[in-house]
Amino acid sequence: MTTRSDDIGVWNFLGIITPNYDVWTKFPTTATGANATLRATYICGDFSKIRSWCWLRPRYQTANTDQVGQAIRLYPSPNKQIIEVPIPQDFQDRSVYYRDFEVRKNSRYIRYIGRNPDIIWQIQLEELWG
Repeated sequence: MTTRSDDIGVWNFLGIITPNYDVWTKFPTTATGANATLRATYICGDFSKIRSWCWLRPRYQTANTDQVGQAIRLYPSPNKQIIEVPIPQDFQDRSVYYRDFEVRKNSRYIRYIGRNPDIIWQIQLEELWG
């Protein structure tokens, strides 16, 4: 598990993925902390050519259940974004802290799908530990 430290705290690296249209793609590392704070970093050659955004949602899996949380909309930006995705209090009371995160790409302009290809971009996700 890779971590990075800065003035804010210790960040657990959850992975870098390329979002795809209409497909939920899971980050390779499971989030294990109870903290709600995440940091998204976007990787792209030219941000002015991005014609899309993405949904980010948590997935809570146990031995007997698989459920997803509410998705939030993220717009790629050259700046790092701080996001808050809290774990429901009932889950915390039951010590359910492990969750995966998934993203799905969507177009900003429906009428341009297929006409103007979107540039390929990636998203890196980290969770704040301390």
